[in-house]
Amino acid sequence: MADYKQTEPEVLNLRMNEVFDWSEDKDVIRDAIWDHIMEANDRDTIKTEEAMKPMLDMTDDQIKDYVEKNLKK
Repeated sequence: MADYKQTEPEVLNLRMNEVFDWSEDKDVIRDAIWDHIMEANDRDTIKTEEAMKPMLDMTDDQIKDYVEKNLKK
């Protein structure tokens, strides 16, 4: 029997409005973060990809904290 290892925070696959009561955005959190980072670095896909990589090793709570600090309007 193989052990299952989660490779990314589950919260990245949930919709913004499912996780955050202040959001009406129906995009998944991963896409919302991607869009935010793309805007911050002049739509450079390579830079955005590099900026997203560390998030794959974060916990759900760390992702939520990032979203609260950076995407909450």
